[in-house]
Amino acid sequence: MLTCAGTLLAQTTPVKEQPQNQQIAQAKVAAPSKDPIDLKLQDALRERDAIIRNLLERVSELELRVNGGATSAKLDERPVLPSPSTSRVINSIVSTSTYDTTERQATEALDQALIVRGGLLLPSGTLEIDNTTSYFSASSDHVTVNGFALLPVLVVGDIASERVREDYLLPSLTARLGLPHKFQGEFTVPYGYELIRTVDANNVQTSSSSFGLGDISAGISRQLTTERGKKPDILANVRFKSTTGKDPYNLQSSEVALGTGFNALQGNLTLAKSSDPVVFFGNLSYTANFAGDHTVSANDPNNPAATTVGHFKPGDAMGFQIGSILALNPEVSMTLGWDQRFTRSTTLNGADIPASYLVEGTLRLGTSYLYAPGRTIDLSFGVGLTPDTPNLQFSVGVPFRVGLWGPKQRKLSVQ
Repeated sequence: MLTCAGTLLAQTTPVKEQPQNQQIAQAKVAAPSKDPIDLKLQDALRERDAIIRNLLERVSELELRVNGGATSAKLDERPVLPSPSTSRVINSIVSTSTYDTTERQATEALDQALIVRGGLLLPSGTLEIDNTTSYFSASSDHVTVNGFALLPVLVVGDIASERVREDYLLPSLTARLGLPHKFQGEFTVPYGYELIRTVDANNVQTSSSSFGLGDISAGISRQLTTERGKKPDILANVRFKSTTGKDPYNLQSSEVALGTGFNALQGNLTLAKSSDPVVFFGNLSYTANFAGDHTVSANDPNNPAATTVGHFKPGDAMGFQIGSILALNPEVSMTLGWDQRFTRSTTLNGADIPASYLVEGTLRLGTSYLYAPGRTIDLSFGVGLTPDTPNLQFSVGVPFRVGLWGPKQRKLSVQ
């Protein structure tokens, strides 16, 4: 009996232990796997979600900046809060990401060239101080004939020639301020040095020079349309020029003029269209010069010192500018353009002054280099291709920007 009972117990014991072993095996299968591949996949998914949130933040900031503080399409106003499990991943992405900085640099070098040429306005609340130094070199040869012509190739009388060389070094300080509702104000103070050298036929040189303040000007710009599809950016500008500079009618014997002596009002219409990475721009301008009275010589042979008051009406000027700006990399942009201007003849007491009708044409090359955030160097080189245009033009501008007011940059914070 005991043997049979022991045998029976030995046979029934494994039957009771078998369900427990199966439960342990099933529990091991149901436990979460710690496979490294699965962990990497989960980290990649969390990183993707963090990047999407960061991109949404940047899109919202760009819409605020482009539309002047109002987004064109509302995103979900409820903030998307990251879960605690993704906090570490988001913190690392936001702190090490350089996309925002690169994006700002890529547009800033291109934008600076457009701002200087009137094709773009500063954001509201941004003040830009631009200290530009320009150099102009002009030369001309004059031939004066005191006599008469017997044949087209035979002149009887005295022939005198002289060479005139003009050099201008004109620094100017320009302040631009971005205003609300897509406006911008601008104020320019020119000052500098001018030297004129004249050499006659006997190689006798005479020089005259001046240093001082030029004609101060102020203007206001407004963006009429914003680029969308095939429609370009359209900007309008109105500028007034004063007569603060020394005019040519009140000079000493050894001085030259730094101003025109006439007030002027100029209107500009600028169009800009982007085709990444190039921006094309065009400008139409009209300048109305106001009439004025100045004391001039009476041209009396019996009394060379006699003077009279003459009524001058400077000719109005019409011009255009076309060109393109190419972004070479995030820090450098190149500019190629053509300037053309036609100035009508100036009248004195209702009669045209000879040779006062001017045609000016200039081929311009330029570049802008971003050497630090908000700091650029703008270089411009021009070649005059008509007799009325300076032969050589070169300018160096060093603008910098300061934010006075405006919406603060939004940051993605994680608790």
